[in-house]
Amino acid sequence: MKQLVFTEERTFRQTPGVHFGDVSVEGSNGLDLVEHFGRSISPPNNDEKHQWYIHYHQTDNNRVIRGQRLFELFNPSWINKHWFVYLEEGVGALQIPPGTFHRSYSGIEGSLLLNHAVRDEEYDEAKEFIPCFCSEAYEHPPFYHGISPWGVTTFINHGVYE
Repeated sequence: MKQLVFTEERTFRQTPGVHFGDVSVEGSNGLDLVEHFGRSISPPNNDEKHQWYIHYHQTDNNRVIRGQRLFELFNPSWINKHWFVYLEEGVGALQIPPGTFHRSYSGIEGSLLLNHAVRDEEYDEAKEFIPCFCSEAYEHPPFYHGISPWGVTTFINHGVYE
């Protein structure tokens, strides 16, 4: 059974007023810093149609280090195919395997994310970040992690979730 996977942050040292955590991901061979300035959707809508990314030779391990990010995921091989996953600081990394359609939303304060990518030998950046459409996602009821259906609507429409 395929399911959502999270990588936990490991904290090793405790000093008053200091947080030190090991945020490494086993096998990572790429590190991306992705910043959204204010409310953002990535990839952006095209003529009101939702666009998605899908990687064929990269596993994403997305970790929010500032702000909030809402991911929408669709994978036709999963039992529960359509997901909304809410991430904020300190909740670990969301693993997005190859073959998963994904898009993300940031709230009014924007967000800063680290992606510890695991790229195979066929990875080609020019082919991995091409927005596409995926109407099939909306034929399946969504599931939610870290957020309610009401919270998704509020976050997408108003950029806040509390």
